[in-house]
Amino acid sequence: MRVELLCTGDELVTGLITDTNSTYLEARLFDLGVKVERVVLVGDVRPDITQALKEAASRADVVVVSGGLGPTADDFTLECAAEAAGVPLEEDAQVLDWLHQRYAARGLSPNPSALRMARVPRGSEPVRNPEGSAPLVVMKLGGAQLFFLPGVPREFKALLEGEVLPRIRAALDARPERTYRAFRLLRTVGIPESELDMAVAPMGPRHPRIVFGFRTHAPENHLKLMAEASSQSEADAALAAVEAECRQMLGTKLFGVDSEAYAAVVLETLRRAGATLAVAESCTGGLIAQQLTAVPGSSEVFIGGAVVYSEKMKSAWVGVPLDVLARHTAVSRETAEAMAEGVRDACGTTYGLSVTGYAGPGGGTPEDPVGTVYCALSAPGVPTRCERISVTGDRDRVRLFAASHTLEMLRQHLLAAPATP
Repeated sequence: MRVELLCTGDELVTGLITDTNSTYLEARLFDLGVKVERVVLVGDVRPDITQALKEAASRADVVVVSGGLGPTADDFTLECAAEAAGVPLEEDAQVLDWLHQRYAARGLSPNPSALRMARVPRGSEPVRNPEGSAPLVVMKLGGAQLFFLPGVPREFKALLEGEVLPRIRAALDARPERTYRAFRLLRTVGIPESELDMAVAPMGPRHPRIVFGFRTHAPENHLKLMAEASSQSEADAALAAVEAECRQMLGTKLFGVDSEAYAAVVLETLRRAGATLAVAESCTGGLIAQQLTAVPGSSEVFIGGAVVYSEKMKSAWVGVPLDVLARHTAVSRETAEAMAEGVRDACGTTYGLSVTGYAGPGGGTPEDPVGTVYCALSAPGVPTRCERISVTGDRDRVRLFAASHTLEMLRQHLLAAPATP
């Protein structure tokens, strides 16, 4: 099955917003054993959208179209679809009723602009949107099935999961020569994508039924495994064999599979160890605490943290001695170690983490230029450990990788520590 994605909107081609719908669709289709053949971005130009629809429909079995279904003057994707199909737009009574219901629930009446969303190409199938006003519209164009979805990610995902993917899955199952598939997503951290590719390359000849794929989701790199066979048992067996080899090759760089999130894995590892954690953050500004507290139940093991941005607060809140700051500066191995020890003592936790550095664009010294970060771990029974890393890129990237490296120090320590009786 050939699938293409067409995303419309000036905001995409001018860089005002980032296209996240295509990456989400690609990942979810991979779970069905389908690789997206092409992703096309088109601005709000009627002839361009019309032509893009015709071209995609001429190549693909399924075209997923995102954006341009709303109530404003630049939402004319369905008008272009009608033109491409050579049919008129017609007001759909059912969609009109949905719009009145949705607005009434908020104590409003739909204005004329909103009612434009009830106009769909003749012969198409509108499907109610559980998260918004604009419906999903399904229609044929040539030999292709087209799905028109709102571009708002929340609405796009809800309709994709509830309507589009089940229909694609049913179409795959109905094919006379069905191929059975099994999937696994291996999530790694601390190994560059190029190294991951090189490590996996020799496995191809040994596992001819496996399709290997890669996805970067900084600071993580993901390895996608898809087994294809003439029966489900054969696909499952092929997947199990390659997964076992990949696990051995990746070792502790592999932190999770499928939907397992990094922060949740770290917290679960802490919980199994019967341990607690506190953090002191400078250049990351609370990013580590934010990642951890986004996980439900994190309070069982994550006690708290401090954003100690200034030297004054490093001393006042986590007890960094003033003479350490004076002799070694706020961005130094000695300060990072004192921060980790201080926050651990202050919170009475098993472990203390700290991070301090130059995130940029200003700051830095000849010895420690912008991108230099010191990450420290204070643990029971061992000397406090500090690692110096150098991160290239902008401020956000430095902060992201600094937070990741700091948490990874803890995870690796926990994996190496003796199991609690």
